Amino acid sequence: MAAYFRRVLLGAFALLPALAVTPAARAAAPSAPSAQHFIKQSGDKLVSIINGPGSTGQKAADLRNLVNNIVAVDQIGKFVLGRYWRVATPSQRSEYMNLYHQLLAYNITTQIRAYKGVTFTVGRTQTGPQGEMVSTVVTRQGQSPAHVQWVVDEVGGAPKIVDVVVEGTSLRVTERSDYASVINDHGGQVTALLEAMKQQLHKMQAG
Repeated sequence: MAAYFRRVLLGAFALLPALAVTPAARAAAPSAPSAQHFIKQSGDKLVSIINGPGSTGQKAADLRNLVNNIVAVDQIGKFVLGRYWRVATPSQRSEYMNLYHQLLAYNITTQIRAYKGVTFTVGRTQTGPQGEMVSTVVTRQGQSPAHVQWVVDEVGGAPKIVDVVVEGTSLRVTERSDYASVINDHGGQVTALLEAMKQQLHKMQAG
């Protein structure tokens, strides 16, 4: 279950990466009880959408809206590109962010069936270097429980998910490494990553 759930999250959340957090931002971080409540509320909404009535299309739309509300998507997308954000042209940055949002939306849509029957239990919370780490246990029928930590920080005056750690593996670190590998394998060209993202999006749209 752990390996399976990790693959699902890799697709559904595009591997939420770490944000560069300043001391001032950390001072405004949510309290442990606040972060725990945020994750409990967000998890309940996610489970309600997936396991509730409605068409797949409606569930997909509801999930996209939920993720846009609870995940720091723009800040995350910028960090995923890492040092290449500085060398990318304005048009490349714009195209990248547009593709990033689209891929996230399609990944969420395609993972609805994988999440069917999911349950979500919130455990303890501890303070980490990037925010409050809220421990949860995620289960599906016939699968072993997956232990998932959701890292919550305050972004734009509201709590947001800035990372997901599954069975000790930080998804943000993995995704940033993957993106960098694509660029490095093509002589440091950001256009190579953009092309790979477009190809991935085209495959998803084609079903």
